[in-house]
Amino acid sequence: MLKDYRDWLDAELKLLGNASHHAYAFGQANMAKRALERLDDELARTLYVAIDRAEARRILTAIEMQAEATTSAQPELEALRDAVTAALQEVNENPAL
Repeated sequence: MLKDYRDWLDAELKLLGNASHHAYAFGQANMAKRALERLDDELARTLYVAIDRAEARRILTAIEMQAEATTSAQPELEALRDAVTAALQEVNENPAL
């Protein structure tokens, strides 16, 4: 999904670059260029794993069950649990995501 978005931004940048004699197109091209730079920076630092909501809930349940069984979860699994919980809460608050 992010690759598709990046490809679309790149195509828009090229299209707007061809119409750079218009002030509006120049501003739009600059915005597209900044968006690409920001997206590239984000993608360089962050790993995105596409899982559906049902799978995320199952993963969260498995991590919580493992933590209960051992009375403490590994810090890495706690971080994953927190990330999955936050993502699910964000989706619940904004169903359009």
